[in-house]
Amino acid sequence: MAPKTVMEKVKTVVPKLTNDLYKGQSGRICIFGGCIMYTGAPYFAAISALKAGADLVHVICEQQAGQVIKSYSAELIVHPVLDTEYALEEIDQWLPRFHAVVIGPGLGRNQSMLGRISIIIEKVKSHNIPLVIDADGLWHLINSPGLIQGYKKAVLTPNAMEFSRLVHTVLKRGDVKPSSAPDPEMVNEVSRALGGVTIVHKGSIDIISNGKHTESCVDEGCPRRCGGQGDILAGSCAVFMHWATRLKDDCPDPGAGVLAGWAACRLSRACAAQAFSRHGRATTTTDLIDQIGTAFQRLFESETCI
Repeated sequence: MAPKTVMEKVKTVVPKLTNDLYKGQSGRICIFGGCIMYTGAPYFAAISALKAGADLVHVICEQQAGQVIKSYSAELIVHPVLDTEYALEEIDQWLPRFHAVVIGPGLGRNQSMLGRISIIIEKVKSHNIPLVIDADGLWHLINSPGLIQGYKKAVLTPNAMEFSRLVHTVLKRGDVKPSSAPDPEMVNEVSRALGGVTIVHKGSIDIISNGKHTESCVDEGCPRRCGGQGDILAGSCAVFMHWATRLKDDCPDPGAGVLAGWAACRLSRACAAQAFSRHGRATTTTDLIDQIGTAFQRLFESETCI
């Protein structure tokens, strides 16, 4: 499908800002992630979701990460409970209120968290909530890919290394090496094997597929590959997923997951290009986040399709 056509469809799911909207209507998003070592990633994902247009963003993190993440922004609602004995009780209380969930940024790879993440994914599915799995969430998922088998409201956002692990686990192929140039057919094949789960393979170009429809994002981004850029994509993807899935059967082809993934890729690449043009080699993820407002307006709220 031509990029102009995809953009026209994305614009149909972006809500218009009017005085009739009430708080929460444009999205209540939750980020599951954040441990003592990694506090930046959940913040980047959360603040990106907020700046992309969500009204309220929660972060459910480990106890030791809570105060640190709170210190980054007063805009976020932080629950430092993920590694406590009462975590699932609090999650059960809040989960029905969320419109979309991101699992993974800064989650860490503690094996003791694997069982809890599996339970959370099952709870998200039982509430039929759109789900984005990124970073350490993918590392945990590789141990149990059946957790999201056939869940078409799930979007996976692997980089080259994470995708090669998915291929090995899902397709039982160990001959596929990490590559910054994604193979569209391989992405399509993994998506089909997972029952139509959308995959956003990040690379020199981004390939987005739900096993039926495959799109690419070839926009110029940023040659500066500082950590945290994928968190911007994950957070904004959750917002687009909410907007697309709330249309239910009226969401246009190529479907909510592909539209959301493609839109998030366009947005994150536009932010990267704009930030790099200003800061060059000194560009950091915070610089990209500062560009979300202008990039979003230019891409999705202008009269012409870009």
